Amino acid sequence: MKKKVLLASTTALLASIVISGSIMAATGKIKLVVDGNEVPTDAAPRAENGRVMVPISTVSKALGANVQWDAKSNSVIVNSKQDVWDHQMEYLSTGWDEIRNLIASYVAYYESKKDGYKDLVSDKFKSDFVDPTLIISKKDEPILDYQFVDVKFNGTPEDVSQFTVRVDVVQYTDVEVQPANLVKKQLDFDVRYDQKKGSYVIDGIWVKGKETLDSYTVFPGLTFKSIPKY
Repeated sequence: MKKKVLLASTTALLASIVISGSIMAATGKIKLVVDGNEVPTDAAPRAENGRVMVPISTVSKALGANVQWDAKSNSVIVNSKQDVWDHQMEYLSTGWDEIRNLIASYVAYYESKKDGYKDLVSDKFKSDFVDPTLIISKKDEPILDYQFVDVKFNGTPEDVSQFTVRVDVVQYTDVEVQPANLVKKQLDFDVRYDQKKGSYVIDGIWVKGKETLDSYTVFPGLTFKSIPKY
């Protein structure tokens, strides 16, 4: 979903934040703190006429949004949610719960290492996220959090139940060999409805992107950081 923020000037690309109560003249540096973490800015926040002016690009990126400048329409465009494939998938509402639960079950088995996960995948399962012959990783690489990003239809008129689901996964890697890396991976789950099983199955899991993180906040009060080498 795209939201347009119209600004009269683009010299600083600052957006104002209205805070209850009056803003007194700042006597020192104004810090920008997002989800408990101080965020460095390329343009310093400042108090002006009872408002705090902060760089919209910095705030948006810290919240996981993308910011673009459209010179033709003189607009700053903020994409609050990543739209990978730009598909309208309202018709999937009756099957989305099954697909969501399928991927959630895979993550649960990935963590527990218990048997039963083979029922979640098809007999042609392939992956570059894990060894396809093992289906889940046997390494100690815990998944700390995951978020559904987008979904697209990639079936055919003969098989209308094939989809790809983009999921952001945050996990520690190489825990046995410190320093452990805190990484966010973009995973594509290829899923389809298996008529014989009477349920959705996973045909493949593919890594589409990887980013090393210094820290990751699940919610205020729960922040994971890279494990330093001892």
